[in-house]
Amino acid sequence: MRFFRGGSGGSGDEPVEERALRLARAERSQQLVEAGGIPLEAEERIRRQSSQGGVWTSDLSVDELAALRGAGFRPLAQVLGSSLYRLGWISTGLGGGLGGPGWGGMYGWGAAQPRENQLLTQGLYEARSRAINRLLQEARGLGADGVVGVRLTIQHWDWAQGMSEFTVLGTAVRRIDGPPPGEPFTSTLSGQDLARLMSAGHFPLRLVMGASAQQAVAFFGAALGGGGYSAWVNSEIQPFSQAMHQAQTFSQRRLADNAAEAGAEGVVGVSFVSNVVEYGTGSERVLGRIVEWVILGTAVVRQPAPPSPAAPRMVVHLNSGGNQIVGPG
Repeated sequence: MRFFRGGSGGSGDEPVEERALRLARAERSQQLVEAGGIPLEAEERIRRQSSQGGVWTSDLSVDELAALRGAGFRPLAQVLGSSLYRLGWISTGLGGGLGGPGWGGMYGWGAAQPRENQLLTQGLYEARSRAINRLLQEARGLGADGVVGVRLTIQHWDWAQGMSEFTVLGTAVRRIDGPPPGEPFTSTLSGQDLARLMSAGHFPLRLVMGASAQQAVAFFGAALGGGGYSAWVNSEIQPFSQAMHQAQTFSQRRLADNAAEAGAEGVVGVSFVSNVVEYGTGSERVLGRIVEWVILGTAVVRQPAPPSPAAPRMVVHLNSGGNQIVGPG
């Protein structure tokens, strides 16, 4: 009597050929992702959407769609990129005794001098690079001229301590009448803002980012011979405030440096995401925090020949409101 069947189908069964194909696809997809690419399912979705007569998708509002059409672009599809990264082992600096080698000059009696955690900052940049590269791969696969309305989200979960998902999402667009697309531009701007930017004589280049992960601790009660902050008094926790300020400052400077490397004249459409991560220090009286700060913007450059602004038009109201002269758009 046979209790198990292989390859015969039926309830709870999977044919051997289908299982082998599924496993092979999963392995190939994993290899692509590990190499910085996009999964097989994403490649297949891009091929379907770029096929003749494919239905376009977007996260544009009606006003954005109208503004993009007026600027000479049409939507192709939503594109996205994501990367999941993990905060590794974090040194608390509490290993060598007060003022000892293990402290590295970082901590003193009852206070902590925040300092950037270079490895965590590097992780933010690596996750950003992988996510945006995957978004660009989807845009290139569609033959897009650019991606508009790119939004950045960094998600954290209680069930996955120390792990964060870095996701960018936008709409790929193509010129209605224009030469074959080159390297797609990326932009945080909405459809309306992109149209206004172009009418002002500028054009987006690419996304630019600045990031920093600052590490700090604060001592409470009698943690260090009576030093530190009181748990019963309302007061600013200066190490954490300083860590936040340093994260902002470092990120802003790196955003400007990133834009300069891109050959931009300026940065518009700036947004930021901040997060505070708690880590263990081995003591209830010592609180350890990592302050993450990520700034994202659009590097822009002046166009050689900006388009001529549209002539003002008269709007004739059909009610008693009278006439009004308005500008373009």
